[in-house]
Amino acid sequence: MASVNLDIAQRLDITCRQGDSFGLVLNITDSSGVAITLTPYTFAMEVRDPADDAVVIPNTEFSFTKDADSIAGKLKISVTAANIDTAGTFVYDLETTLVADVQTWLFGTFTVNENVTEVA
Repeated sequence: MASVNLDIAQRLDITCRQGDSFGLVLNITDSSGVAITLTPYTFAMEVRDPADDAVVIPNTEFSFTKDADSIAGKLKISVTAANIDTAGTFVYDLETTLVADVQTWLFGTFTVNENVTEVA
């Protein structure tokens, strides 16, 4: 029997620290290693608790800088320290939209390690 797999998503597990600013820079390339110009894409990402599907960090708290520093394929994902406020192990995915074509590019665990110091 023939089969086809249309799932291009790659697993990337992320660990960060509660109460710290979050910044992740990705270099996005096609299957030949050529940088993809990200300008026409939109991005969405959420972090959820797998136990009850509750949203821990909503998409509205993520900032996406496409072709950062004018380098094609360079995507910077940021969240302010105030929004990394719940420690635990969660799940996430990163979806892209190009016109009406939606694809999940990344997925995995999103672990937030507990912090001790609280800055007022």
